[in-house]
Amino acid sequence: MSNWVTITPDHLKAAGHGAIVDRAQTLATGGVDPVGYAIFAAVARVRRAVEAANDLDANLTKVPNSLEALTVRLALYALAERIGLPLSEDQRKSRDLDAEDVTELSRRKIRVELPDNIDPSAAPQNRGNWNSEPKLIMRTHPIPPPTTQFPPGSGYANPDAPADTP
Repeated sequence: MSNWVTITPDHLKAAGHGAIVDRAQTLATGGVDPVGYAIFAAVARVRRAVEAANDLDANLTKVPNSLEALTVRLALYALAERIGLPLSEDQRKSRDLDAEDVTELSRRKIRVELPDNIDPSAAPQNRGNWNSEPKLIMRTHPIPPPTTQFPPGSGYANPDAPADTP
């Protein structure tokens, strides 16, 4: 079985929202398919987040299986907004949770399955240390107060130096 999947309009319909897909296609004007564009935008957003710490598939239309439902929901929310369909309270909460998941992916907190065909030109960006705190060179955490760093009455930095003359 494949680890990554290509999202199609059938995925949106299978999620139980065929009416939204049909309505968006009915209201479409111009040469751009709104369903195809919503899927493209959702896939691009998920792949951008995944790229932060995971390998990408060479096929630009694929997303990890574990993020299939999230990608479908992102496309459906975009279509619902396009046709002027208000989201229910549960849908808004789900949209917020999906946005948090995408953010966690971008912050390298979530790993996904390996792609079927790894794209060698799209290496993850600085895999770094997972869940590590940003490091400051020459600092401690927390920064000690000056009285701890330089105790009073410790004298000169160089005790062998000649005394100051007035």
